[in-house]
Amino acid sequence: MSHAQSNPDYNIVVDVDDDEPTLEFQDFATATAQPGRMTTGGSSAPPPYQPPAGAEPGTSAHSVWTAEYWAQYFNVDSQDVVQRTYLAVVPKDSFLDVYNANPDLWGTFWIPTSVIFTMFVTASLSQGIAEALAGSQHAYDFTMLTFAVFTIYTYVLVVGALVYGSTKYFGSHPGLMECFSVYGYGMAVWIPVSVLCVLPFNWFRWAMVALGFASSGFFIMRSVNQIVSRSNGSLHKAIIPLLLVAHALLVVVFKFKFFSYSVSS
Repeated sequence: MSHAQSNPDYNIVVDVDDDEPTLEFQDFATATAQPGRMTTGGSSAPPPYQPPAGAEPGTSAHSVWTAEYWAQYFNVDSQDVVQRTYLAVVPKDSFLDVYNANPDLWGTFWIPTSVIFTMFVTASLSQGIAEALAGSQHAYDFTMLTFAVFTIYTYVLVVGALVYGSTKYFGSHPGLMECFSVYGYGMAVWIPVSVLCVLPFNWFRWAMVALGFASSGFFIMRSVNQIVSRSNGSLHKAIIPLLLVAHALLVVVFKFKFFSYSVSS
């Protein structure tokens, strides 16, 4: 398109190309990061739980009884699991911010399972050392393994399900896998605690158990409080103390069943 302007002394001709692209500004602040990875500058409020695509009943081509359905919850790599485990052991950043971007059951299942076998092995080793120092013969107590399986799996599944049911009833919009993951990953700190409690110093074992209680308790209470905060009610005022008492009871069981032994002649 051309525009001409006349003047007694000169003429001005301006040629404007209608097809010339216009100047556009791009907002890099809205660029999305890789799902399930921690980024800086995120908001303090956790995103609502979003199950993997097709994981909700009626939206997937696969039945809940098929391997393809559950494979959606194992779409993570070792870097994802290590990062989430770190956030559970050192809860300085929000675990749910990372988890809800790409929910998984890998760490939720394998961490409690690893805790079960670690506690059994370290408790058996500690008892063996105590009996060797006392001059007696050591025999493995496999009822301790059964007790660990029952206690840890029951705590993760039952308490996680109760958190899901109560928060859903009061309108917090939780995810069942989300609640299980909080309690599953929340067991991670007991792996190093179990190893360190092999040392034959009672005051040191008490210190490690207290540290484990503080770390896992803060992680669980903080995560549950984030779920509860999605509703406008005051549910957290009732549920958080109850969950803290339940967690304290579990830690007491850990201490006297797996982290206590004595040397007697």
